[in-house]
Amino acid sequence: MVTNKNNMEKIVLVGAAQLMEEVFTSGLYRKMKTAENKINCIKSAVRKHLDNGDSKRYDLSHNLVAKYVSFPSYETDEKGLKEFLDDYGILPEIVSIKANTFKEKPEILKALRSFQLPRKFYPQFYLNSVGKLHLDKEEYSFSGDLERLAGYFLEQKTNFEESQSRYQRFMQEIGNCPFLKASKSMRSNFGLCKLREKIIEFNSKSVYNEFGNDFLIEFGQISMSAVEDYIAKGYFSHKDIQMFRKMTNIDLRFVIMEKESENRQLDFHHKQKMRKAQMRRFA
Repeated sequence: MVTNKNNMEKIVLVGAAQLMEEVFTSGLYRKMKTAENKINCIKSAVRKHLDNGDSKRYDLSHNLVAKYVSFPSYETDEKGLKEFLDDYGILPEIVSIKANTFKEKPEILKALRSFQLPRKFYPQFYLNSVGKLHLDKEEYSFSGDLERLAGYFLEQKTNFEESQSRYQRFMQEIGNCPFLKASKSMRSNFGLCKLREKIIEFNSKSVYNEFGNDFLIEFGQISMSAVEDYIAKGYFSHKDIQMFRKMTNIDLRFVIMEKESENRQLDFHHKQKMRKAQMRRFA
């Protein structure tokens, strides 16, 4: 940091700070946020057209589909499910051991130190008043029939994906900046760029071997995506897992996507079902 003749701070831009500067001065950040905002406004306009309909899925022009997707919430008997997974000998594959579980137990953290996995970091922007001017909070109004709205949506979706892809490349380069790795925080004219540490994790298999299954049953955090993987492998069924889960709510979300993306999702789920059926046949 240096000062000019008027004793005003002048920011020295190098490395991650220079890259952060470019993200904003190039208009990339504003373009990404504007496209994201417009997409949400267009979705609201499309939904107004469809809310009184009887279907949960609608074909739109431009090879788009609009539909309502259910996202259930569950209350899980964690202890019972972990004991069930332990009976199959896969508990260490399913649960993670995270440092934030032991905030009030420093003695356990100390005992786990030798099982710590490599630390991981990610960059994050903290915008000042100048940077926040690049946030787009305007309420855009989109009118017209469904065909016109579908065209607007596709245009903004393309804008968002292109700008997001560029933004992610910038963030990857920023995360690899040696100056940021050394200082953990750098300033630009638009705010701070900080290197944040992800939650520290420990090797579940090693912890299991050292402290036994009771430790993982008490402190392990279940990954339901890992459970799904083992369902796909034929270890047990969805019905087996649902014995430990009680649905508490269903959130109905309105989404618009390209039919190609929908077809890929359907194809993936079909292959998963076929794989499960095959594994059950040969079990």
